[in-house]
Amino acid sequence: MGTLHEVYQLKPWVLMPGAILKVSKDREDLFLEKYPASKDIFNEARGFSSDTFITNSTDGKIERFAMYATERKIDFGESGIYISVQDGSKHGFINFENFLEELAPYLHDALFYVIWDHIISRYEIKDEKLFFETKKNFADWDYDFEEYILANYVSSKQLIAEFYIEKVTEMMLHHVEIINDGEDPKERFYEEEDYENLLLKLRDYKEFISQEKFRELEGWLKLQMID
Repeated sequence: MGTLHEVYQLKPWVLMPGAILKVSKDREDLFLEKYPASKDIFNEARGFSSDTFITNSTDGKIERFAMYATERKIDFGESGIYISVQDGSKHGFINFENFLEELAPYLHDALFYVIWDHIISRYEIKDEKLFFETKKNFADWDYDFEEYILANYVSSKQLIAEFYIEKVTEMMLHHVEIINDGEDPKERFYEEEDYENLLLKLRDYKEFISQEKFRELEGWLKLQMID
C-alpha cells in the first residue's frame, strides 16, 4: 500500500481523520468568481484539486473524506461553501501549501496537520493568511498524533478533551460499520483495554466536557467492556 498521508484538524473543530475548511460568508461571492465550478452545484462534493473536494451546501451537512475510515457526514449547522481535505491518499499534497496560500484570503481561521512518514506539516489559516511549518521529526512522538498533541498542546485542555471526544465518536462509528458487516468488533478489531484506556483519558478531561456528552460517551465505553 505504501506510506499514506494522514490528516488531522484541530481548529475550529477537532476532526480525525481529514479536515474541512469553510469559506467566509462575506467572501463567498468573491470565491465563486475566482472558482466558479461549484456555483450552481449544491449539496454535492466535487473534486477541487488533488485530494480536496468542494461542497456548496444548503444545509451545512458535509462529507468527511477519508479513504480508509468509516463514511461520515458532519452537520456544521450552517449553509455555505466547504472544502474537504482527504485523509489516506498516497500521492497527493503536491504543491499543497501554494494551493492553500491562494485559498487563505477566502477562508475562516483553521488549523490542521498533514503527516507523511516522519514528516509532519502544520497548516494554520489566520486572518486570511497561511502560516506553514514542516518538521522532519515525527518520530520524536513515536509516529503518534495523540502523543504530538499531548506534548505540544499541554495547556490546551479543552482541545485535548475535544480530541478524545472525537476518538470515541470515530470508535462508535467504526463499531456500527463492523456490526453491519456481520462481525463482532471485539473479535475483529478491538481489545477491552482499548475501551479502558480511552475511558481513563476521557475522565482526565471530564471538567472540559459537558455532563450530557460525558455521560453518553462514558456509558457507551462501559457497555463495551461488558462480556
